[in-house]
Amino acid sequence: MKKWRLVTYDVRDPKRLRRVAKILEGHGARIQYSVFRVHATDRELEKMRWKLARVVQPEDSILYIHLCNACAARATAQDGRKSWPDEPETLKIL
Repeated sequence: MKKWRLVTYDVRDPKRLRRVAKILEGHGARIQYSVFRVHATDRELEKMRWKLARVVQPEDSILYIHLCNACAARATAQDGRKSWPDEPETLKIL
């Protein structure tokens, strides 16, 4: 079952920073510069964490916050827009 996660990071080296952002872009949607929302199963999350662990160094940090569906549904932006969709965007091949 997929769950919402909020992933935020602080990476010191610009090269590693770009690699971390690229990995997260493949798994979720950017909310702010270093904050992503990820809708993934536990297995998908572990795979993403494994990829990130191969890139980051001890001076870097990544924070994973698990959100229940109700918490994600209540998230709003400053302008009042709903920040999190009920379901993540999917690609349709025509």
